[in-house]
Amino acid sequence: MTTLYCACCGRPFVRPSTRGPAPRYCSQDCRVQMAVRRRAWAARAAPQAIAGRLEADRAAPALSGWAIPDRASTKAGGRRIFAP
Repeated sequence: MTTLYCACCGRPFVRPSTRGPAPRYCSQDCRVQMAVRRRAWAARAAPQAIAGRLEADRAAPALSGWAIPDRASTKAGGRRIFAP
C-alpha cells in the first residue's frame, strides 16, 4: 500500500484501497476540520471579493441603455431627449 500524508495535520497514513481517488485526510476529524476552515476562509475572503467587484463596477462605464444621460441631452422642461 502507498503511504500518504494528511493535508490537514501532516500525519502519514496508509491508503486503504487503490480504487478511486486518493484520500486527502487521515480521518473523519481532519475532513470536518478542513470543511470548517474552508468555510472560515470563504467568509473572510468574501468581503474582499465583493469590494473588488464594486471597484470594478465603478471603474467600468455604463454600457446599457439605462444609463443616466448627461445634462446636454435633457431639456429644461424635464423631458429627456437622447441625442444620437
